[in-house]
Amino acid sequence: MIMNVMDEIKQIEEQAQDIKRQAMEKARQILNQAEQDGENLISSTIQQAQQEKKQFIKQAEEEAEKEIEELNRKTDMECQKIRQFARSRMDDAISLVMGKVVKTHGHN
Repeated sequence: MIMNVMDEIKQIEEQAQDIKRQAMEKARQILNQAEQDGENLISSTIQQAQQEKKQFIKQAEEEAEKEIEELNRKTDMECQKIRQFARSRMDDAISLVMGKVVKTHGHN
């Protein structure tokens, strides 16, 4: 009977050791998986940040292009106004120059 009890104790101890080894192996697997998941999350986050950066740059370039087009349009309009004003004053400028030329040559 004592042998049976000793055998049972030995068997229970072996089972406890097996359970402990399995628990340690499971813990290592969980740790490895957690490390891999962390690395995947970091990689995914970096990729997402790079995509967002590209999108922000693209959006900024598009907005800058629109602003440039608007400034070019306004500049063209201002240049056109200046040309029209200059043309409208051309006759006055010619008359003024001719008047000075005639006066200068007429007095000599």
